Amino acid sequence: MTNRIVRFAKFGGPEVLSIKDEPLKSPGKGDVRIKVKAIGLNQAEVMLREGRYVGKPDLPSRIGIEASGIVDEVGEGVSKYKQGDEVCAIPFLSWNNNDFWTNDSINKYGTYGDTAIIPEWTITRKIDHQSFEEAAAAWCQYLTAWGGLVYNSDIESRKCCLITGASSSAAIGAMQIAKVFGLKTIGVSRTLKKEEKLKEIGYDEVLSLTDENFEKNILDATDGIGFDLSYDCVGGSHFYKLVNTVKARGLIVNYGNLDLDFSKIYTLPLLSKRVHIKFHSIFDTMRFEKQRIEGVDWINSHMQDKKLKPIISKVFNLDQIVDAHKYIGQGNQLGKTVVTT
Repeated sequence: MTNRIVRFAKFGGPEVLSIKDEPLKSPGKGDVRIKVKAIGLNQAEVMLREGRYVGKPDLPSRIGIEASGIVDEVGEGVSKYKQGDEVCAIPFLSWNNNDFWTNDSINKYGTYGDTAIIPEWTITRKIDHQSFEEAAAAWCQYLTAWGGLVYNSDIESRKCCLITGASSSAAIGAMQIAKVFGLKTIGVSRTLKKEEKLKEIGYDEVLSLTDENFEKNILDATDGIGFDLSYDCVGGSHFYKLVNTVKARGLIVNYGNLDLDFSKIYTLPLLSKRVHIKFHSIFDTMRFEKQRIEGVDWINSHMQDKKLKPIISKVFNLDQIVDAHKYIGQGNQLGKTVVTT
């Protein structure tokens, strides 16, 4: 049986990814092996491939944190899943006793390939009406947004959510979750080239991050008050603009750092408006069992009733993995990029 596995032996661009035929491995204690049907691509994997992730793997390394597929073997002690179950692998990262991330999980696991071995506790059942492509596109975006925007964030009392990186799957997931709670959503993109399409998929307003009147435009869109919730993947040199336009007692949730520069932020505006700033990772939601179970159940419920529906930008096959990584590096997608086996 052919078992294609994607690895990289050095850090660099998409071309460092290569496909190898490897022997089929059996899952260890507490693990499950799935026949991978679809893989969701994430910026975390781009960072890992380039050598700038929070944990550097031992080379040559597997890659991938999100997938859907069919269980074909279970390890010792696994009780929730059996051969033939259709499941999703939810992204996670290992940690130490001091709450720092480690590379243990990166060295041991990976989803790019015909098969993937993953821990039982990181799996959930696929929603019946979803395709494998949709299932592979769901969990990183929705669970990250749920942990950042819903868990301990008083979203029920908020009215307007400003979302940067508006065309990314992560942002679209946040927009859909904000809509579940009835919030007005303002999408922020680098330019207004995608304005019409972004409004078609659900954003109420779309603003350009690079517009010299960006701050004024935010205030105009919020009746001069400012937004009371933001979901930000940009950070960097633009972050002070969010501080300047958030309303009193508003919350800014940062989960990414696409802009590697820094912001010059004064303390007084933060103090005078009692601004809350939260830095969030899906990996924290995953490592705390109570939070993980609550988030997974909430998302499954809302995907079941189709209030949350992944938007897929483009689908590649596994043989095109280099082209798929080039595509997500261009930043022109609208939604999730998926690879099928």
